Amino acid sequence: MALRGLVLAFLLVLLPQLGKQRESSGAGAVSGKTEEGKREEEKCTKPLWDPRIRFVPDQESYNLNRTVTLACPDGYRPSATEITCVKPSPRQGLPAPQSIWLMKNSTGSRQLAAEYVRCVETCQRPHWDPRLRLAPDQEKYRKNEEVTLSCPEGLQPSYPHVRCSREEQTINRGKPVNRELWLGRDSSDTWTHIRASVECVGKCQKPQWDPRIRFVPDKASYNLNETVILTCPVGYWLSHTEVSCMKQNPRQGSTASQSIWHEKNGRGRWQPVERNMICVDVFQVVAGTLEVSSTSIKLNWTCSLPDACQNMQAVCQLAGPSSPPCKAEKVMEQEILHGQKGTFACPPLQPFTVYSVTISVPPSTILFTQHLRTKAMVPQKPEQLQLDARTGTLRWKALPSCRGEIIGYQLNFTARRAHDGTFLNFQQVTVNHSVTQYTPPPQSPGSKYTVTVQGLTAAGAGDASSLEFQAYISVSGQFLGSWPWTAVTVVVVLSVMVILSAVIVWFVLSRRRKAVPIKAEEDHYIELQPYENSDIYCMIKGTSLSEEEAGTGGQDREPASPHLPILESSGD
Repeated sequence: MALRGLVLAFLLVLLPQLGKQRESSGAGAVSGKTEEGKREEEKCTKPLWDPRIRFVPDQESYNLNRTVTLACPDGYRPSATEITCVKPSPRQGLPAPQSIWLMKNSTGSRQLAAEYVRCVETCQRPHWDPRLRLAPDQEKYRKNEEVTLSCPEGLQPSYPHVRCSREEQTINRGKPVNRELWLGRDSSDTWTHIRASVECVGKCQKPQWDPRIRFVPDKASYNLNETVILTCPVGYWLSHTEVSCMKQNPRQGSTASQSIWHEKNGRGRWQPVERNMICVDVFQVVAGTLEVSSTSIKLNWTCSLPDACQNMQAVCQLAGPSSPPCKAEKVMEQEILHGQKGTFACPPLQPFTVYSVTISVPPSTILFTQHLRTKAMVPQKPEQLQLDARTGTLRWKALPSCRGEIIGYQLNFTARRAHDGTFLNFQQVTVNHSVTQYTPPPQSPGSKYTVTVQGLTAAGAGDASSLEFQAYISVSGQFLGSWPWTAVTVVVVLSVMVILSAVIVWFVLSRRRKAVPIKAEEDHYIELQPYENSDIYCMIKGTSLSEEEAGTGGQDREPASPHLPILESSGD
């Protein structure tokens, strides 16, 4: 019994322990399954990109931080060479992000592989001159990727810029195949197929030709395929006016090429320069034949080398734009000259205007060029000629120097009698070009004047503007105006006042003249008063005193001889 009790006690203690062990072992199995699911979620699946891409290593999924290398078939390269599986850090309040791929771009930095990665056409690094330096320096280049080439000092590549192209197709076993092709950019920025190797070649030194030749541009050395324009002094001719530094094919027994000068012939093709270039004096204007008038330019010419004077062009045109008020008409006379001598004349031109006369051989050889000014003509007549009635000053509008430089103005004054027009005198005055007004000296009243104003150039006096006026009156140095209206009015008023004054004086004098005889009669009558009582009486009548005697009262003069009295009878 004691043994049975011990066994029962042992079972009671052991069974609970076994239950706990089973619970703990069951919980461990569930936890293992969860951890395995998490590991599966943190992996990156193989992306579905261009099927031509090869993944190294090639798996269906990749663990975190695993880097995978991408490759393409020959002639292609992947747009990204490496990708890496990463898991971004979770953000607060957001679910845990999934794993993503990062790719390494062409600059070596990593970015999100959001775009489609594909196999693109490429070209292998070309096997050209080993002295060439390529930028960027790579083993493969994408299609149409531009590459810059350079060489050691003193040398330059035959093409400074190249790019990969796979446009040319060949037939291989009945199927078209694209093969590598490089394009080079020449000096005219045109892309051309590179048929041969690109090499480092020497520059062209400035040639030691005729020292009169001008190089444009003018440098000590010139790059490969650089074009230079050659010109000679005016009147000289050059057989070729355009040369270029070009690569010459290697000579027999030599593997290196060199740069030499090429000239462009008449058909536009480049050929090596085989002789020294010199400026040839072939064109002359015959001395003493250059004639310039106010409306024309004319010259005689000769050419000593017929080949150089073929297709000569003679052009006559305005040397520059004209400006108001002297607006010159555009002239563009062009004539083809033939033979070894001839005459060239410009069409009708305008006076006192600068024209350019040029004789050349295309494309750029100038045989003769000169700026010539046509001679002056007499100017137009001045405008707005008028007389200031207040000051007596003549004014006119200044003339522009369109037909010639204005050197002054000429004023002519002609005086005539106003009532019959007979000539009195003539006066001529000249003023400089800056004067546009003139005040003549005071003239004699009652005269009629004609004034003319003319502009002066080197060719002489031009057309005249005229004006007529009568002499003006001067009072205390101030001009009151001209005779026709103002002066006549003043004279009429003064004349009326004089006439009225004369009438008043005559009336007063006539009244006094009548009063003197009456007083004398009264005096005589008083003297005869003692005889009034006589039956017969007489009255003495005498002549009236003259105006002078009346004024002096008859004094200081000899007594006049008495008149005999007239006896009048008062009655029978």
